[in-house]
Amino acid sequence: MSSHDIITAVPLAFDESDGLDLAGCRRILDYVAASGVQGALVLGTTGEFPALSIEERNAVARLSVEVLTDIRVIVHVGAASRYEVTQLIAGARAAGAKEIAVLTPYYLPAHPDEVYGFFRDVVTEADGLDVYVYMFEARTGIPVDRELLLRLSTLPGVVGVKVSGEALGLITSFRSELPEEFRIYTGSDGDFARAGAAGADGVISGVASAFSRPFVRMRDALIDRDEARIASIQPDIDEAVAAIDGSPARMRAVHRLAGHNVGGRRMPIQEPDEVTVARLRRAVARFH
Repeated sequence: MSSHDIITAVPLAFDESDGLDLAGCRRILDYVAASGVQGALVLGTTGEFPALSIEERNAVARLSVEVLTDIRVIVHVGAASRYEVTQLIAGARAAGAKEIAVLTPYYLPAHPDEVYGFFRDVVTEADGLDVYVYMFEARTGIPVDRELLLRLSTLPGVVGVKVSGEALGLITSFRSELPEEFRIYTGSDGDFARAGAAGADGVISGVASAFSRPFVRMRDALIDRDEARIASIQPDIDEAVAAIDGSPARMRAVHRLAGHNVGGRRMPIQEPDEVTVARLRRAVARFH
């Protein structure tokens, strides 16, 4: 049965010169630590990992493990090359992480056999760590179909998958052939309430990094199987998801509106306009 985990995908803070702001990152992590979620995924898409150096990513991994002492920490170590992944696995291990996520190789096309070989080598390097396959074809251009995921699930240390940008029907098809203990997380925030019935163990949610309250309330209702409460909370989930619209810039804006100095952006992400800020301000009053 689904555990209805909420794993927060954590955005990062940058200073006025676009430098990594670890003090600002700590403020966001402090919010996550106290938010009632079951874990955090750091340095994923929401964390703008392609714009960070290996040294910066390892610094964030250390900070995350230091701050998030009472919840799970999944450190994303994916990169375009094994050379980088090797250094990031070493950094996550040195930070004290127990769980890592690994995005498929990206940018250049890769045959399924090459993807399998990539993960086979990665899990050897990650011996002793729990590994999650991170699939996001819309960003990587690399598909992971049922056959490939089944092959990957047999690798030692691979304990689950994060499925981003896909309908819940794909998760259902995965669940029907994967072991019960193999964890499946959806990256679709708005589908949290429906994900369990589809076979997911929960959601990896960037929206929860800004607005955790409706997600925590929804988890309680799901565990209680209270259909009336589930239906009443879903509009709040929908509003929070629509207000954030998948944007780390909007997530940071929420923290600024809440009085936390978390700086600006590094990647060319559109900052929220006045209308959007007004919407976020209303959402902060309700959900933050």
